[in-house]
Amino acid sequence: MKKFLVFFCALFCFTGCTVHTFQKSETFGGYTVARFGYVIPEYTVDLDNKAPEDRGKAKIRYLRRKAAVENYYLKMGQIEDYLTRYITHFPKIIWSVFANTLKMPFHIISEYRYEHNEAYRKRIDQQDALAEAEENERIKKLKDQLYEFLKIDLEKEKKQQPPLNAPS
Repeated sequence: MKKFLVFFCALFCFTGCTVHTFQKSETFGGYTVARFGYVIPEYTVDLDNKAPEDRGKAKIRYLRRKAAVENYYLKMGQIEDYLTRYITHFPKIIWSVFANTLKMPFHIISEYRYEHNEAYRKRIDQQDALAEAEENERIKKLKDQLYEFLKIDLEKEKKQQPPLNAPS
C-alpha cells in the first residue's frame, strides 16, 4: 500500500500538473498564458506583440510553442523547471541557511571594505558591471533566438491556414 501511495504522489508531481491559465490581456490585446501567475507572452503573441483575440487560436499556439518557449525561458533563468520547483527547492533552502551562517563573517568584512575603501569599491563595481553586461548579452542572444523561433512558427501557421475566401 505504501508503494502504491508513493507511486501516485510521484505520478502527480511528474505529470506536468502545472498551472497554465489563459487570461485576457489588455497589454497584448488578446489571450495570453500565465505559468504560475507569471505571464509569458511568447506562448501566444505574434511578431507585433499582439495576442490573438480568439481563445481557440491562442490555445493552438500555446500547445505548439510550449516546449520551445519554456526551454528558452529556463535558459534565461526567468522560470524554474518542475524538478527544481518541487524536489530540490526545499533542500537548497536548508543548505543556504547553513552555508550563509558560515559565510556571514566574510560578507560583513566585504561590506565594510566596500563602504570604507574606494579602490575596493571601484573594483567590485567594475566586476558587477562586467558580470551584468555578460548576462544581458547572453539573455539578448537567447531572446533573439526565441524571436527567430516565433518567426518560423508564424510562417508555419500561415501555411497551415486555408485562405479566407477560398472557392469550395
